[in-house]
Amino acid sequence: MCEQNFFEDVNEFGYISKSDWHEVEIRMFNVKTVTQITNSADWFNNQCKKKRQGIKWTVFLCYDTDSHSRDVTKFYEGDWERLRQKLGARNVTVIDLSVHAMIEDLFLLDEEGICSYLGIPSQMIPKTGNAKRTLKDFFRNHKNTYHEGEKAKDLMWALDKDKIIKHSDIQFSQIEEKCFPCLIE
Repeated sequence: MCEQNFFEDVNEFGYISKSDWHEVEIRMFNVKTVTQITNSADWFNNQCKKKRQGIKWTVFLCYDTDSHSRDVTKFYEGDWERLRQKLGARNVTVIDLSVHAMIEDLFLLDEEGICSYLGIPSQMIPKTGNAKRTLKDFFRNHKNTYHEGEKAKDLMWALDKDKIIKHSDIQFSQIEEKCFPCLIE
């Protein structure tokens, strides 16, 4: 069972995943841009570790590389190391979940869902450049506008997450194992 919860000690909403033998507290922090990622370590240390001492933490670093030619984002590798050092301590495991290119590459794994969202018959989406360019062109060809970021929320809700998880090279199973152990009991 997973339920939304208000954590008064940090004045934020999060989630609690419960089973008879296990409880997992899930908190999320979105830095919006990779250049602000080091702030996430400060948030984690101040809002999580300090306020809930003694907990075994798993931190998922979720990001896209914005490039087909890089394994890591444009964020400097030394900055990644400093971030891990700031996060790292006893009782903290850090797991990377990165999209090799753009988040839109994941969206394109569910062409049927994109077409359904647009209210058009299911069809193959022709590649016209990178994934973001492809979506912008496809939406425009169907008299719509593709919006990225927060504005893409409705599209994201319309997509078949199971299909995306199945066809993605990201190890989403790690989230299920760590955050929702009651689902795999």
